Amino acid sequence: GFGFSPDLVWIKSLDHTYGHHWTDSVRGAGKDLYSDTTDAEYSNANSLQIFKPDGFQLGTDNGVNNSTKNYVSWGWDMGGTTATNTTGGITSTVRANTTYGQSVVKYIGTGSGSTVGHGLSSAPEFIITKRRNDASNWGVYHTSNGATKYQLLNSTEAVGTATAMWNDTAPTSSVFSIGTDNGVNQNSANYIAYCFAEKKGFSKFGSYT
Repeated sequence: GFGFSPDLVWIKSLDHTYGHHWTDSVRGAGKDLYSDTTDAEYSNANSLQIFKPDGFQLGTDNGVNNSTKNYVSWGWDMGGTTATNTTGGITSTVRANTTYGQSVVKYIGTGSGSTVGHGLSSAPEFIITKRRNDASNWGVYHTSNGATKYQLLNSTEAVGTATAMWNDTAPTSSVFSIGTDNGVNQNSANYIAYCFAEKKGFSKFGSYT
C-alpha cells in the first residue's frame, strides 16, 4: 500500500544481494530492469505483477518477495494517462505528472542526434535513460554536470565527457537531446527514460563539495 497508484516502482532487498528492480507502467507490469547491471529488459511474471490504485501486487520472485527478507521500495506517481508526444524529432510515448515534475518516456532510437519530448512543462534537471532490448549502461544527465557530461547509474566511474550522450545540448521545457551513443540512441533500439524537473516543495537537484 502506497496511498496512491504508482507508475514507477524501484524495489531492493535490504539484507540480500538481489538486484535493484525497476518497473514502470509505460513498459508495463512484469517487465524488469536492474539498475545495478547493464542487462536488457527482462520479462518476469513473478516480480511486480500489477500496479494497483493503492500500490502494487507482487509475485514470488525472491528479488522482490522472499518471505525471509526485508525490502525497501520507492514509488512515483507519473500522472493519469499515457500519451503520444510528437514535440521532438523522435516521437515518444509519455506518462507525465507536470505538477510533480516527473515523467516516464519511451522511445525508439534513430542513430542520429535528435530530441525527445518529455511531457513536462519545465526543463528536467535529472534524466535517467536505459536501452531496453540489449545490454547497455544506464545514462544519467544532471543539471550540475551540464550537457557535455554524463554519469552511469550502474557504475562507480567518475563523471565522463561525451558529445554522443546529450548532444552537448541542455534539456528545454519540451524536449531533451540525445546524441549517437548506443546507450541513448542506437537506430531501431528501444529505450526508456525517467525525467525529473525541479518543483518547489517537492524536489530539488544540486551538487555539493
